[in-house]
Order: sequence, then structure tokens, then C-alpha cells
Amino acid sequence: MKLYVIIQSRYNNNFYKGDPMITLNGRKFAANDKEFISSLFETGGTCVGYYKRNKCSVVLSDHNHKRIGIINKYGVLACATELSEITKDAKDKGKYWYSYADIDIIGKYESYMNYIHEMESIINKPINIAQ
Repeated sequence: MKLYVIIQSRYNNNFYKGDPMITLNGRKFAANDKEFISSLFETGGTCVGYYKRNKCSVVLSDHNHKRIGIINKYGVLACATELSEITKDAKDKGKYWYSYADIDIIGKYESYMNYIHEMESIINKPINIAQ
């Protein structure tokens, strides 16, 4: 059974379909371009990138839509490196290697418990799907 949720937009009285922003270590990630652009004019911070929620993970990308990391279903934040950057081979373009490392845009967490609580809240957040 899928959960259908419509969230009221905080920018106007209309409704929008989709996930709201997520915050990792004080850095905001938008679900789409509309959210990203709206954050430029809000108090409380500008988004540093985008996220895309999949069935079992959350893919993170920077403001240029370049993949920077992933949060897997176990709540592990992994840094993404494109294989073509490592191997210098064109056939590896679009393939990624994930490692347990700090992501520069997100930064190092103050404590391990802050990290654990933040990852749990993102992974356990219900997926917002609208018709």
C-alpha cells in the first residue's frame, strides 16, 4: 500500500506535490528546482544541493546536479566518486564508487549521535507521493 500525502507549501497557500527540503549537518538540500530557488529568498539559509529519494536510498547532489553522496537504507552516508575520475577511462562515466568518508559540502558532524539521529529521521521519513 502506498502512502499518498500532499504537503501544504510554506511559500504560498497552494499545495505542492513532493518532498520538502532535508537538512544534513545544517546544510539544506532541495527536492526540486522550485524549492532550491525559493530558498534563495528565504531567511534560514540557502540550499547547497538537491536530493532524490529512491525506494531504499536518498541520492544527494550538489547545485550543479553532480552526485556527491548517498544515504543507504541502513542510514549510512557515503561519499560518491565517479569512477571515470579515478580510472581516467571514458567507459566508466556515470558509474560511481561509494566510500565512507566526509562529504565536503556537508562537513564533519559534531558527534556520532547527531549523525545517527539525522540519518534515521531522513530514512524513516515517509515518502510523499501525490497523484
